[in-house]
Amino acid sequence: MKNLNKNLISPKHTLKEALKKMEESFYKCLIVVNYKNKLLGTITDGDIRRAIIKGAKFSSALENYYFKKPFFIKDKLTLNKSKFIKKNILLKDLDLIPIINTKKEVVGVTPKSEILKSRRFNFKNDLKNIPVVIMAGGKGKRLMPHTNTIPKPLMPINNKSMIEHVIDRFKFFGSRLFFITINYKKELLKAFFSLTDKKTKTKLITEKVPLGTAGSLSLMKKYLKKTFFVINCDAIISCNYISLYEFHKKNKSILTLVVSKKNNTIPYGLCKINLKGNLISIKEKPSYDFLANTGLYIMEPSAIKNIKKNNFLDMNKLIEQLLKKKKKIGVFPINEDEWSDLGNWQSLKKFTN
Repeated sequence: MKNLNKNLISPKHTLKEALKKMEESFYKCLIVVNYKNKLLGTITDGDIRRAIIKGAKFSSALENYYFKKPFFIKDKLTLNKSKFIKKNILLKDLDLIPIINTKKEVVGVTPKSEILKSRRFNFKNDLKNIPVVIMAGGKGKRLMPHTNTIPKPLMPINNKSMIEHVIDRFKFFGSRLFFITINYKKELLKAFFSLTDKKTKTKLITEKVPLGTAGSLSLMKKYLKKTFFVINCDAIISCNYISLYEFHKKNKSILTLVVSKKNNTIPYGLCKINLKGNLISIKEKPSYDFLANTGLYIMEPSAIKNIKKNNFLDMNKLIEQLLKKKKKIGVFPINEDEWSDLGNWQSLKKFTN
């Protein structure tokens, strides 16, 4: 295979570097090797995201997180002759299978899809029929006074409207079916979308009154009969949406939310005192890691079946209701660099620059 190095990685590299390399290679798996290209193991994007959920940092070296007993093939010529190999590959959560020589050096990799004689990874059709709901009905209060004149979704950013950035990211992964909720300055939005790409199926859903980030889904139940995405119009997420979709389906969650690992440093010394008011300890400028909701979700139709029509409901309240019913909620962590919240001036200026 040409460009073998794009599929190989050292255990000294970080989890963030591994995810980036997966994005560039289009396969959700890397082969971990030492400096002599000897096979050490494999790591998938699922391995990385599970590590992040358990507390790992994106800056952590992947040496503690890769799978150290990898499945491999010794001779490519035997690939199609062995029923055993094919049977085992079906059970492996790997996009790529390493091929090694007698010295255990990686001399090639082969996609699982090639072995199973299915099509290769293809962006064009994977999400073609998966609905995408974009919440675009809010007033954009954090961006006032500009949003007094123009609705937030149409604010120009780098020669393109904010909502076009969101739509184009989904279109890159094959999405063609969009439902857009509108309320504030809806006539401007209707005029804008009357001129958009006719190859993209776009249906505007008008809220008579603001319904919140989940309440408006009650107006779309007849359209949302399969797994669907929901995203805020000011959330620019640069992760692999196909990986997200497959992560959600594999985990069999009713809803999966995309979260970003953030770090917050308190610019003061934190004092801890006892019940008598005496100082126990002081910690200067402590730093904390936390997972922040990015405003991108993937959901099953059953998640919205009990939302009452035309009732205000925010997404966090819907999630709380599902948790109370013991429904499975998934978490898909992404790196901080993969999320831009364009709903505030600071992030908007950073994205523009």
